[in-house]
Amino acid sequence: MKLSNSIQNALNEMGYHFLLPIQETVIPKIQEGKSLFVLAKTGSGKTASYLIPAIERVNLNDDFTSSLIVAPTRELAIQISLEAKLLASYTQVHIVTLIGGMDAEKQLNALRHRPHIIIGTPGRLLDLYAQAAFELSKLSLFVIDEADQVYSTGQSEEVNQLRNAIQGVQTICLSATKNDTIHTYFDTPFEEIFQGEIAVNEKITSYYLETDNKKDTLPSLLHTLPITSAIVFVNHRSTAIELSDLLLRNNILSSAFSGYFDEWKRIAIMSDFRKGDIRVLVATDAAARGIDIHELSHVIHYDIPIDTETFIHRSGRTAHQGDEGISISLLTSEEMKSEVGIYIRMHSQAYTPQDTHPVDLSIPYQKKAVPSTQVTKLLIRAGRNDKIRPKDIIGALCTIFSFDKIGTLEIQDRFSTVTILSKEDDILSRFEDFTVKGKRRKVELLNR
Repeated sequence: MKLSNSIQNALNEMGYHFLLPIQETVIPKIQEGKSLFVLAKTGSGKTASYLIPAIERVNLNDDFTSSLIVAPTRELAIQISLEAKLLASYTQVHIVTLIGGMDAEKQLNALRHRPHIIIGTPGRLLDLYAQAAFELSKLSLFVIDEADQVYSTGQSEEVNQLRNAIQGVQTICLSATKNDTIHTYFDTPFEEIFQGEIAVNEKITSYYLETDNKKDTLPSLLHTLPITSAIVFVNHRSTAIELSDLLLRNNILSSAFSGYFDEWKRIAIMSDFRKGDIRVLVATDAAARGIDIHELSHVIHYDIPIDTETFIHRSGRTAHQGDEGISISLLTSEEMKSEVGIYIRMHSQAYTPQDTHPVDLSIPYQKKAVPSTQVTKLLIRAGRNDKIRPKDIIGALCTIFSFDKIGTLEIQDRFSTVTILSKEDDILSRFEDFTVKGKRRKVELLNR
């Protein structure tokens, strides 16, 4: 299949030098205009399978939204948005994320620039659509990611209301578990794609460990594992906070992570986890939806999952896109006899504690950096509060670079960020007298 140079450059920049099987199957079918129900394992690369054709269908002369992407949780929406912006970094495709818990006024301002792609959660999308903050009359692609979770979290009504506004539009539903209720999200004929058996990824080695004292077992277990980064799954926020404190007292860089936390706190925690400053994240199931962390070596099921599908989803946080991972379930003697416990034991090996590995979880993990050789990211000290519009910055940049060297631009209240499709050691010297709207503006490097 032929991908545009901008997408190919972005994939190379991200360290992806070949398409994954799900992407090779799905991308051509979306490009052909087919509606799809994609059933694929967590971590199979299905997000890029719809983002790539969504980005490639944008004509930069368009002043309308061509793709709407719905996610069941804020965290997943943020994750999709991050990947979309990376894939679009060699283009000028305008992407906006609409989620609850964030400043609605800022989201309204972003929508005034008529985004090409909108990503969001059902409630916030429907709320802003009802306010006529954006319109979907020219929409050509409607995506529901983790559609099974949209249904199970009771958000189907909001999604169906959005669907009623865009009848007949090409629809892509993606799920890691089979659920026939997802069929109700389609109003046109669709094709089903099953990417392998929906079970725990074969790249994941699953173990179970019987213990009736999980609090004592967990810290000692973590100190015996060759962990890069790990997630410990629990069923309640209070347990997450309690266990995180316990791990910190045991010299393990840890943080609780819950959907009840303030949005900015969650974003800050996830940023530290991605960088390796947090080694062990203690998370509830709902909060961890959409977490996609490379080099996440271990998943620990501290609390037994509520069902087998949750076990599969949890385990799938590791071993993404060809990596290998380890899943360990802590089971009490009573949990060993439960339906879920029996399933786990049938699909896992008994864990035998091993000698301590020389891993110090009290210090950050240095993650492998993907070399960035073709792109420079800049911060410009001018934003909405200065009444700056995209054309103001692009016009100023065109006095320094050719138009095709200007990539993604995002305008915030006090600053703007832009991707320049070039790498120069002394690039800042070209901005010594940089002016926007007749005023000199300070420019700083973002990717040092």
